Amino acid sequence: MPAPNLSTNWLTTWQREINAMLEQTLARFETVYGYPPGGNKVVVADQQSRAAAARLQGAAVPAALVAFYSSIAELQLPDIDHGYFIHSPDLVLDHLTEYGRVRLTDHRTGIVFGSDGGGILFALDQTEQVHRSTTASWSDDFEPAAPSLTQFLEQLHRAVADFTDDTKPHPATENI
Repeated sequence: MPAPNLSTNWLTTWQREINAMLEQTLARFETVYGYPPGGNKVVVADQQSRAAAARLQGAAVPAALVAFYSSIAELQLPDIDHGYFIHSPDLVLDHLTEYGRVRLTDHRTGIVFGSDGGGILFALDQTEQVHRSTTASWSDDFEPAAPSLTQFLEQLHRAVADFTDDTKPHPATENI
């Protein structure tokens, strides 16, 4: 699902597709894995999260992240791979106040906006490239994860699609 930018229409479609795949997956999750799923969801932006997104804009946060938070308040995918979380805009603001920008390279800093289930952080730089920490630390090395937030979201879409395929019933094992 290519996207030239993070338009409201693209984000709405992305969110609906993720939720549709999650609905399929979560319906069979416990049968497939033997334990109940976590709280996997995409939270649509509301008035409070949009206000926080506007405050992010005032904090010189990359426009792609502000656009994301204008449509989607947060993402929680604890059962996909090692887990993926895009933090709420309020949490991003709190972290920005507490920790400031993280050093991504000798010449770039970024805003932490997400994490995985193991504490790896995701940060967006001013060119809107996504970086991931190499350890569960705010002060260690970061490496490129995706050329843009859009491509990062496309990667999450593929991860959810792959996970959904893994939990589909397989005809060969259906009657066992």
